[in-house]
Amino acid sequence: MDAPDNGDTTLGVDEKPARTGTGVGELLRAERLARGLSIEDVARQLRLAVRQVTALEEDDYDKLAGGTFARGFVRNYAKLLQIDAAPLLQQLDQSLPPSAPQTITYQTEGVPFPSKQKSGTRNLIVAGVIILALLLLIYEIYRGNEANIANIGKQPSVSSETGSGAEEATEPPQFQSPDVISNSDADLPAEEATAGKQESTAQLSVPAPVLSPPLARQAAPATAVPESASTVSPRSASQAANTTVASPAVNGGANGIHLIFAGESWTEVKDGRGRLLLSRINPRGTEHVLQGTPPFFLTIGNAAEVKLVYNSKPVDLAPYTNAFGGTARLSLE
Repeated sequence: MDAPDNGDTTLGVDEKPARTGTGVGELLRAERLARGLSIEDVARQLRLAVRQVTALEEDDYDKLAGGTFARGFVRNYAKLLQIDAAPLLQQLDQSLPPSAPQTITYQTEGVPFPSKQKSGTRNLIVAGVIILALLLLIYEIYRGNEANIANIGKQPSVSSETGSGAEEATEPPQFQSPDVISNSDADLPAEEATAGKQESTAQLSVPAPVLSPPLARQAAPATAVPESASTVSPRSASQAANTTVASPAVNGGANGIHLIFAGESWTEVKDGRGRLLLSRINPRGTEHVLQGTPPFFLTIGNAAEVKLVYNSKPVDLAPYTNAFGGTARLSLE
């Protein structure tokens, strides 16, 4: 007895089971075929890969990197086929599984931003350099004035002592009076020579006691000559006395510095041997005559009120005067 036929049929191996419902991809493929377009034509116009168009028509959205890209592809595909994309997108949202929110990270390693700490440090450095430059400029401008004020405040006591000693050592007026005395005394034997040669030789020793001690030492060789040779005339003895006494005045007059102060001025003078000839505050109306070994080094405060004469020649102090402090610094050869 044969089994009853229930109408079942056997499917072939190569046949695919029929889909239940119509997906978005199937609708797009049907519209493409209706317009006679191939997958390659669609891929070229949409600038997509063939595999992406195939995955879209097969509703294989995993190959399209998620629903966000799938929506864009469906919208562009519908626009190409000139159909309404709204119902397709609505159907696509229903068929897609809910996706987890994606976090988009941005790399900012190549765009460094300056920190507030670094900018603040740089500003402090710049401000410090500017302040230092201003302080150096002010110091250079007023250095001359400050140096003069410091010298005036510190050296009055020392300069007064050294200055008085230098003046006493270098002033030559005391040599003038012995010249007159020696000349007058030396002429006495010449006047009495008419009385006789005996009296003239006896008078040769008279000028020696009258001379001061320093001049007596210098006149000693002149008095020794008459003792050894009695034939020396009184006139030759007087000439010898005049020569020995006048020689210090000649030596003292060389390389002379004459300072005339029309106003108060602090002045310092040194000679070539390093001796301090003058260092003091000079009141108005005073004068100084200094002598020594050249070159001379002079520092003259309030130079506009001081007149300088060197070796009987006036010296202009204006080219050597500081414009800020009024102090002149120069050397005389």
